[in-house]
Amino acid sequence: MPHATLKIATAFMLGVLLAGGISFAFAQSLNGPNDPQQPSMNMNMHGRMAHGFAGSFHRRWHGFMPGPAGAAIADLNGIQRLYMLQGRRKDIAGLYRYVLSKTQDPQLRNYAYRHLARAELQVTNADQAIATLRQNLDENLTQLNQAASNKQ
Repeated sequence: MPHATLKIATAFMLGVLLAGGISFAFAQSLNGPNDPQQPSMNMNMHGRMAHGFAGSFHRRWHGFMPGPAGAAIADLNGIQRLYMLQGRRKDIAGLYRYVLSKTQDPQLRNYAYRHLARAELQVTNADQAIATLRQNLDENLTQLNQAASNKQ
């Protein structure tokens, strides 16, 4: 191998190593081990690596939220899984309607509305799913209007 080609290959390999090291350091600074919201292995609920915003969003909406709302979501996920394992998909919509009748927590209500609409779509009731999501939207808009009027 000629001397010039060896220099080019060496420079290229050093550049690749440097770029990899910089990207690794940048990723560590974004998802540092001292972040209490991040699991130590940074895995999602399916055992795969969670990445960036999508990973944190996934953990947040699958029961890894702190507090009572997160615990309720984790319970809902467990009950839904059991219904699905038993072949009782039609009971899932009733579960989320029950939750909506029992809570006023906005995060839990949003979660329940989304999953209720998804359950209604699975039994091919698109009109009911749309009505459910519109009802959720109306509640969210009401809360936003109340928050805006309280600021004034």
